[in-house]
Amino acid sequence: MRKVLLITLSVFALTTQADYLPASHNWNDGSVDPFVVAISAAQNDYSKALAAAMAWRDTGSMIDKAKDLHKAGKVDEATELAKKAHNQAVSSLAQIELAKSAGPRF
Repeated sequence: MRKVLLITLSVFALTTQADYLPASHNWNDGSVDPFVVAISAAQNDYSKALAAAMAWRDTGSMIDKAKDLHKAGKVDEATELAKKAHNQAVSSLAQIELAKSAGPRF
């Protein structure tokens, strides 16, 4: 009975993680394109900040410029800019949490 339970739980755990890696994952060496990871994280967090109406001014243009740089073949510059855009998006999400408790303190 333990073997059946262990196998069932293992299969369940593996199937829930099946979609964890993006489509750009290279199964030969286990690497993922860093630009794809950085730009998708930046876009995801930026969309959350836009939904809360607390997105920072330059984040959207940074994401667009990073995509243009990547298309132009400047992968390292595009990846660095995408990481900076992601950092701005994360900071804007942190600002949302701080804004919830804003007000005078007496």
